[in-house]
Amino acid sequence: SNLALFIGNITSNFPNIKYLSMMKNAAAPSYFNGGSKQEYQDYRYYVISQIPKLHALDDTTITEQERVNAVQMYGPRRRSNSSSNVKSNGRQLRRKTETTPLLEEHSL
Repeated sequence: SNLALFIGNITSNFPNIKYLSMMKNAAAPSYFNGGSKQEYQDYRYYVISQIPKLHALDDTTITEQERVNAVQMYGPRRRSNSSSNVKSNGRQLRRKTETTPLLEEHSL
């Protein structure tokens, strides 16, 4: 249920991954588990920013505009996830800048 940890493990173990589906996974907010459209979009941008070689996420091809938005929102891929603290289900998604408020806050 910790998105940052999960994505960190994916990038470490599968550095050339092209397709990833997290549909119905508790770490990925979606219609299936009570997530909003905005939460799902933020999740997509985070994953895209962390796995730049990805071609498709869930059942949707990644567009160039999504890549641009992902880097603008979360910055380029970080080597360490400890500073980003991006989590799901206990979500603590933090945008790129410190002046931007958390997208969501839930008790961990």
